[in-house]
Amino acid sequence: MRSRLVLVLLVSWGLLGAGCASGPEKRPRVSYRTSAKENFLKGKKAFEDEDYLEAAEYFKFVKSKFPYSAFATESDLYLADCDYERDRFMEAADKYRHFVKLHPRNQKVPYALYRAALCHFEQIPDDWWFSPPAHEMDQSETLRTIREFERYLKRFPQDEFAKKAREHLNKCKVRMAEQVMYVLNFYRKREHPRAVLWRADELLKNYSGLGFDEEALYYKSEAQVQLEDPKGAKETLHQLLARFPEGDYASAARKIVDELGAHQKTASEKAKGASP
Repeated sequence: MRSRLVLVLLVSWGLLGAGCASGPEKRPRVSYRTSAKENFLKGKKAFEDEDYLEAAEYFKFVKSKFPYSAFATESDLYLADCDYERDRFMEAADKYRHFVKLHPRNQKVPYALYRAALCHFEQIPDDWWFSPPAHEMDQSETLRTIREFERYLKRFPQDEFAKKAREHLNKCKVRMAEQVMYVLNFYRKREHPRAVLWRADELLKNYSGLGFDEEALYYKSEAQVQLEDPKGAKETLHQLLARFPEGDYASAARKIVDELGAHQKTASEKAKGASP
């Protein structure tokens, strides 16, 4: 969810005229060294100085000229980092995954898996004043991010980046829950109770504990009443009241339970009166 790329684009548009007039600045040639270590250290220094293009040149040189060096393995990872820092997230993600594939036992595998997931996280749409709410947009990247973070956390639950990964994962799940609730409300306004029921169950199954459970339970009970399932509605409402006795929907839930009870009692009395 990085907004830096958009900011850079906006600034670039504003300076487009000046850029066209002067043309791109010519970069000096990279001065390579004779050993893998020297070139690697030059690349690392350029990386630390945030000159990611120059750093990448050194790391590529190490990989091509010293492919069996330990510095070539580290250069693989640094090349992914260079792409990440330049907001080239798809390229970076591919490089991180390629690193894991080539070096499955390397101690940096947890880092590479975490960063691959982070690349997808950075591409999730943000909320901007000139665009629809983010939860109304396509969420395929959000789902991919969830899978990537869950894959990382399953393998390395105690890793140094695990806490941050869980925070990002939670944000992604909240985004997905928001979208499901948006769709639920779409169908609720159009009185499609079966679709409302499906979305409520999806929220409760996949995104429970994120702040949507009470609302989902209430809308589920509404849909069950509309679908003439009073028994199911009462069970759902009792779940709501057990979990959220003082919640926003508690009063309305108690009222519906009372109405369903009174309706059931009247129906039972009519049935008894009609029997011989």
